[in-house]
Amino acid sequence: MVKGIGPFCAKILVAAFGTEVFTVIEEQPERLKGLRGIGPKRIKKITSGWTDQRIIREIMVFLHGHGVSTSKSVRIYKKYGKDAVKIVKEDPYRLAKDIRGISFKSADTIAQNIGIEPTSPIRARAGVSFVLSEASSNQGHCCLRRNMLVSQACALLNIPASMISDAIDHEIEGGELIEDDFPKAESIYLPHLYNAEKNIGCNLTALSKSAPPWPHIDPQKAIPWVERKLNLTLAPSQREAVAAALKSKVMVITGGPGVGKTTIVKSILTILRAKGVNMMLCAPTGRQSVFLSPPAWKPKPFIVCWKWNTMQRGRQCSNAIGIICLQNK
Repeated sequence: MVKGIGPFCAKILVAAFGTEVFTVIEEQPERLKGLRGIGPKRIKKITSGWTDQRIIREIMVFLHGHGVSTSKSVRIYKKYGKDAVKIVKEDPYRLAKDIRGISFKSADTIAQNIGIEPTSPIRARAGVSFVLSEASSNQGHCCLRRNMLVSQACALLNIPASMISDAIDHEIEGGELIEDDFPKAESIYLPHLYNAEKNIGCNLTALSKSAPPWPHIDPQKAIPWVERKLNLTLAPSQREAVAAALKSKVMVITGGPGVGKTTIVKSILTILRAKGVNMMLCAPTGRQSVFLSPPAWKPKPFIVCWKWNTMQRGRQCSNAIGIICLQNK
């Protein structure tokens, strides 16, 4: 952080002055003379760099005093600049929202160290947002019912349910949370997840209302042909899925492992390729990309197909295959 002080120089300074090293640099820089590898030019560079970092030093001292590591202190400074100490004192829970790598628990510890009460409304509001974030990250939920959110926040914060409910209302009024009746009454969202859900729904609806970008394909002829081509027999439900895909611009095939989703997609792609449709296949993980990477599938933006797993309580419970047919450009 200080110009002129690298790892080697830092070891020398700490070995010579211990915890007083910062005081020596600022008030008695002449004491640096004579240390191995530190000459007049290096001393000038160190003292100049230290002066430039005065604000950072004050922030570091404050944050270190409240249990914040050096690396996190640097990120806090880069985010908030000279206002870092003021912001941390006013609302340390902002750290969990704004800075990657600082969890709610870390922010909560800082809050307790600077004297914020466990029953503070700030803590309640931050806890509600954290519960929703965790539900999204760990369980794939875009929202929680109000009663579930209150219950989980109470367990996390160990404060009365009435305080949690008040915090939810406050955040909704301030636009920090959104309440909707979808998918069920009193569903509470973080705004970015609510907007993402809404935008995805609108885009999929718009796509689904138009015809696929290939000529009409007769499923009664195509399905028997692909069964012979792939030397397999599709189950009735698989036949229905293939037929639906051939006339749909948007489709999601879902089900547990081993129920035949991959066979359905392979059948669909084989039919479309025979009709001259160019395709783009993608997958969110390397393992799943294997099934989507036959050499014959050439990446051209006509049809996009992908595969993903759905998670519940941190474990894979089923997976799905999505197919979106894009406009030909």
